Amino acid sequence: MLAELISALLAALATFVACSFALPLGTSLGLLDFPDDAGGRKQHARVTPLVGGLVIAGISLGAIIAILTLPADLGPTVERHVAWLGIAVAAMFVIGVADDRFELSVRSRLGVGAMVLLLVIVTAPDFAISFVRFSHQPVVRILGLTSIPFTLLCLVGLLNAVNMADGKNGIVISLGLVWSAMLLRWLPPVMAPVMAATAGALAILLWFNMRSRLFLGDGGSYALSALFGLLAIYAYNHHFNDIGADDIILLFAVPVLDTVRLLVFRVWQRRSPFHGGRDHLHHYLYARVGWPYGLGVYITLVIVPNAAATLFPGTAGLWLGVTSIAYTVILGLAHRPSPKLA
Repeated sequence: MLAELISALLAALATFVACSFALPLGTSLGLLDFPDDAGGRKQHARVTPLVGGLVIAGISLGAIIAILTLPADLGPTVERHVAWLGIAVAAMFVIGVADDRFELSVRSRLGVGAMVLLLVIVTAPDFAISFVRFSHQPVVRILGLTSIPFTLLCLVGLLNAVNMADGKNGIVISLGLVWSAMLLRWLPPVMAPVMAATAGALAILLWFNMRSRLFLGDGGSYALSALFGLLAIYAYNHHFNDIGADDIILLFAVPVLDTVRLLVFRVWQRRSPFHGGRDHLHHYLYARVGWPYGLGVYITLVIVPNAAATLFPGTAGLWLGVTSIAYTVILGLAHRPSPKLA
């Protein structure tokens, strides 16, 4: 516990210093987000540095390097997995930054990202989903030859969901804090300092992000999706007696539900499923109740079911159903015209 606390405090301090120089840092690196003209998708008030991802990737990688260099006998298997986690976070961050800087096509960034993740899960098997066991069922289903493609599908799906959720201040960072709290309970001690350092950095980033001092950018959303996705699988593989597949699904349910809805709806409309728009849950919440009230509704939809599943182990499947119903109801209410505009 002491190692996790020290990691979180040091990460928070380093993040505060880095974020204090966000604008000059973003200017020097060319990582700036310019608002669109009236009616465009990007409606923030001023040019904003996209350096949140640089901070979070740096902190997470710093914690990973510290684990690998500290005089502790981790064993070759653990060292390999820690190293590949660092490679994955760094590579996904670079892909995201390249998109922030040069606006890569969806096909190219998802394709390269998928190749990176495929290499990681093939080389480090503890990051692959080789079986499925739900908390209410004692039966373990071995995936066999479908393990690698299924894992890749889950990780790429999460990457896309996190990236699509990053449309209003505070969403992905707040999600990351919830995910960090849950994974800190589940992860083996060797990975816990990485999660603690990430949580400390996210807490400070949230303060700056909510004041529009910086954005995560694709570099941040890509790095975080890889970090949380791989660590969730690692925790599941090491504590499968305590964690069911439904616990992991519940953890990421809200952004994934929103992404699946958007993909299906856009294909039905004969639009590109990856075309940007203002039809996400957070856009409807913003239009209905404003921000940060909309953020409170969104994160409550994540926190309450996960907290309930923690208090009542083995009920994640039930709370996944509750989350789906609550998401649908909230989306319907938020999508209705506001009385102020009627």
